[in-house]
Amino acid sequence: MLRSPVRAVLAMAFIAVMAWFIQSLFETTYFTVVAVLLVWGQVAGFFLPTRFELGDDGVYVRGLVSRRKKPWGEFRSYYVDREGLLLSPFEERSRLERFRGVSLQFHGNRDEVVAFVERVMERETPPGPSAAAGEMDADPGDGTSDEPS
Repeated sequence: MLRSPVRAVLAMAFIAVMAWFIQSLFETTYFTVVAVLLVWGQVAGFFLPTRFELGDDGVYVRGLVSRRKKPWGEFRSYYVDREGLLLSPFEERSRLERFRGVSLQFHGNRDEVVAFVERVMERETPPGPSAAAGEMDADPGDGTSDEPS
């Protein structure tokens, strides 16, 4: 079941309008099909079921057609918001973290996921000046995220 039907409808409407625009502009089905497949490939994770498993050795992500494992050592920070938790490979906020990190969506298990990630990240984070401080910085975007420093 989709968690956000409104977003799903908007995404499908965008893809349909984009397909119509490209078909009208180029008048060739080839470019339209290629464009739709490229865009669908980027948003398919929103529509298709994805399962996340958190283990002591890493995060397992299983999609409909793909499987991957990312060890905890690849993550340097994490950010919590109302929808989920983003595991980032960067120590500081970066525009690339949404593409290179792993976004875990909460499904009624927010407290469990946050507690587990906090425990594992404390174990994996090498000691340093920022790790020893133990401060929490608010996310500048919406004010609901926390980052362990």
